[in-house]
Amino acid sequence: MNHGNVILRFDQVSFHYDPNKPILDEASFSVRENAKITIMGQNGAGKSTIFKLILGASGVKEDITEDMTLKPISGKVHILNGASVGIGLQVMPKRFFEHTVLEYFETAFAEKTYNLEKLVKDVLEVVQLTTALDKKIKDFSGGQLARLLLAYALIQEPDVLLLDEPTNNLDTEGINHLTGFLMTYEKTVIVISHDANFLNSFTDGVLNLDVYTKKVEQYVGDYFDVIEQIAGQI
Repeated sequence: MNHGNVILRFDQVSFHYDPNKPILDEASFSVRENAKITIMGQNGAGKSTIFKLILGASGVKEDITEDMTLKPISGKVHILNGASVGIGLQVMPKRFFEHTVLEYFETAFAEKTYNLEKLVKDVLEVVQLTTALDKKIKDFSGGQLARLLLAYALIQEPDVLLLDEPTNNLDTEGINHLTGFLMTYEKTVIVISHDANFLNSFTDGVLNLDVYTKKVEQYVGDYFDVIEQIAGQI
């Protein structure tokens, strides 16, 4: 895969909620355009914190609550000028409950999109959700809402797409659809997931957060190759 410029860089970033329990200690890494990256690490290592720091540096405001964005205690998170960042939210914002499906996806775009119905139908197929476009958001189940949130992130095609456990509400067919989408996605994807086969199908690099050193180790290769590399260092 042809990777371009560095689109995201952590420069000696430190972060903690409690000074006695640091999460990141002068962590540094970079991600290039078009890369497909997995974030891995022990529970509590700070995987979700990485996402929140990226969102905090991106200037994203729409539907992003304050508890989803963080600023480093020290160091700097750099995002390439003009690069957009999108994330698959975990909870549907209440302000969308009275929206229809089509009205909900209209809010993903700053300008009117004339082929919106086709775009919505295509992205709903990716997340394996069949629904009428005039159905109201409040009438969906929890699992269906999770798929809508994932589709909302995908349809925006951000320069940096952040996905946290995107396969949780998908069956095998749905995971295959999503995998195919990500493999052909011509922008940067950073994923947190415990689904090893899903990750291995499209990942070309891994960021490993070490809960003991509070550093981020960067590896190149598919997911299973990296797992072997890490195991070989123990």
